[in-house]
Amino acid sequence: IEVDTKFNIDAPRWDQNTFLGRVKHFFNITDPRTLLVSEHELDSAKALVESLPPGTNEEQLYYAKKLYDSAFHPDSGEKMNLIGRMSFQVPGGMAITGFMLQFYRTVPAVVFWQWVNQSFNAIVNYTNRNAASPITLK
Repeated sequence: IEVDTKFNIDAPRWDQNTFLGRVKHFFNITDPRTLLVSEHELDSAKALVESLPPGTNEEQLYYAKKLYDSAFHPDSGEKMNLIGRMSFQVPGGMAITGFMLQFYRTVPAVVFWQWVNQSFNAIVNYTNRNAASPITLK
């Protein structure tokens, strides 16, 4: 199935006016399997999404868009660091929560794992910031 001339790569794949459409969209953009994709495949997906070459079918474009959206910042277009990507939120957060639940018996351990958790949150927040506006020191 070749791409229809009315195909809009920027439009969501599923209807965002329905709960099921929003859930499918959420699971698509937070899919942790995208973390296992090579840098070369991510760069190829970016090139495909940006050029939309003739002869490409919709499924190829949707997969390329999934990879592109998972790894490249929507404002700057730069590749995001692995730890800060939304697809790393669940596995990363689960691991940190597990360590926080396991190592709670001493004050230094609690302080250390709270620091790790807050550092992880700061990395995720910085990575997913509004890059269209410059960061000031104020």
